[in-house]
Amino acid sequence: DVIAAGENRHVIAIGDVSGKGTPAALLMASIQASIRALVPLNLSLSELTQRVNGLMCENTGGNKFVTFFWGFVDTETMTLNYVNAGHNYPYLMHAHGSIQRLDKGGMILGVMKTMIPYEEATVKLSHGDLLVLFTDGVSEAMSRDSIEYGEERIEAILKKHGNESAQHIIDLLHKDILHHAEGAQQSDDITMMVLKVS
Repeated sequence: DVIAAGENRHVIAIGDVSGKGTPAALLMASIQASIRALVPLNLSLSELTQRVNGLMCENTGGNKFVTFFWGFVDTETMTLNYVNAGHNYPYLMHAHGSIQRLDKGGMILGVMKTMIPYEEATVKLSHGDLLVLFTDGVSEAMSRDSIEYGEERIEAILKKHGNESAQHIIDLLHKDILHHAEGAQQSDDITMMVLKVS
């Protein structure tokens, strides 16, 4: 989801629920509604994540979990403040070519009440930077020979095409995943979010 949180701020969020089908979809819809309700409270991202985790634990009884990444993008200060709750580490590819993985946070959501506060981190954004969020359905997409797509291939495409538009990079990744799968049955959801700092 992308949520407006002020004139110069937006929330970006991506998650992956355990299980499949309607129950998983309903749980993700519940989380989406929760974060939309909590964002206006103007709490720290660590506290907000703790509250989302608490709501999940109350509603699922600990038998479902969610990997989750979210953050505030501030276009005035050119920063991203984020928390990673056990999700695949997003890529932040800087315009000068270096790649940073966004790994600060804490445990996945829904397993137990928060005992240790979620760690939040802030990274500086510059014009031309590329932020790539994805679920494990991307990195773990299987070929006919049961070989995973892997994060190395994601990184290779980013290094080669990082100066192109966000939509073009999504299209390239999707095309490459399909090429890798060679028609094998898709075993998991494939979800990506790509942001280009203009």
